[in-house]
Amino acid sequence: MITENSVSSLNVTQKKRRKSNIIESRFIFLIPSLIFFAVFAFIPLIVVAIISFFSWNLLGPMKFVGVENFINMFEDANFWGTLMVTFKFESMVVPMTFVISLILALLLYKEGKFNSVFRAFFYWPYMAPAVVTATIWAWLFSTNTGLINSILMSFGLSPVSWLQGSFTALLVISLAQVWEGAGFMMMIFITGLEQIPLEFEEAASIDGANKFQVFRYITWPLLRGTSIIVLILSIAYSWNNFTLMYVMTTGGPGYATTITSLYIYQQAFIEFRIGYAAAISVITVLISIGIAMVAMKTGRWEV
Repeated sequence: MITENSVSSLNVTQKKRRKSNIIESRFIFLIPSLIFFAVFAFIPLIVVAIISFFSWNLLGPMKFVGVENFINMFEDANFWGTLMVTFKFESMVVPMTFVISLILALLLYKEGKFNSVFRAFFYWPYMAPAVVTATIWAWLFSTNTGLINSILMSFGLSPVSWLQGSFTALLVISLAQVWEGAGFMMMIFITGLEQIPLEFEEAASIDGANKFQVFRYITWPLLRGTSIIVLILSIAYSWNNFTLMYVMTTGGPGYATTITSLYIYQQAFIEFRIGYAAAISVITVLISIGIAMVAMKTGRWEV
């Protein structure tokens, strides 16, 4: 005889089965991403970590040296110099990218007659190959044939060796990086802004709040999650910037524009110190994770 308790337990069982099936079906869609991550991220990281304990020049056999590569790295003045260059580059690129992309997003996130055109215009540099971007900016700031120096000379000013000076070369590459990435970060901010209900802004405006107050007390707090994503991505893109540095200056003058990723390339494929380059890679990955964790922790602070 079927009772209410048996029907109730049957319904609970069916709900649990449905929930289990939903979880399993969602997991199936994650499998391609997990495979991609394992093949192109996790496994290479493990391999690099293993190689960091060996001495290897690509041609001869690998020789186990323990932590010697890490000891040499901490004694390498050039490594510390490139790390400082990387942080200088980050300190230029990240704030400019964040502020410019946020301003563009605030101007263009609402539907307008030409807003979609402007969005595409600012997003286009991100779609261009990095080699093309580097070539264009290297030509713009070329000492003899660059457009910028041509404009300066038309006003009677002397040409500037933009890519031959330590500070100016890093500044030009930073501007190129911002030009390339701000459009993409703008689209992320636009996505975040579109998720904010218009009723919040309308209610604040009715209460007498001006645009700055609406942004300060409504928009900005609700953009906190999006801001952290933009911040972390900006750090990651500039931290691993290789193409712009390599094409525009090859790390010069001296080591003035040699960031850590370019130094790893030089040690691995010019000096053929594969194990040493792997050791530097391990440390830079750990630093990157630490920076990301700090950025995420910062996002929990009160505004």
